[in-house]
Amino acid sequence: MTKTYTVEDINDYQNRLSELQETELIEHCNQFGIKPDICAWYDDMDDFYQDWVEDNKICKTESEADERYEYGVDIGEFKAFPNGEIVRLVM
Repeated sequence: MTKTYTVEDINDYQNRLSELQETELIEHCNQFGIKPDICAWYDDMDDFYQDWVEDNKICKTESEADERYEYGVDIGEFKAFPNGEIVRLVM
């Protein structure tokens, strides 16, 4: 049986989710069966590139980072909000 997550299950280490984002995140987590445990916040894609390409050298290029991001979106690892913010969930 798959657990259904609620807002109370969210682990937001930065404590910055709005009420609307909490609702969207819970819907996302329940859709993908992923615990709502945030491990990274990005203000936008530029911030994502800064972390993944420039700072931590996880990817060599922004194009490579885009591919990794899209894969993460497909499996539910990343959740982008309408305001451009992105969270990464512990997988």
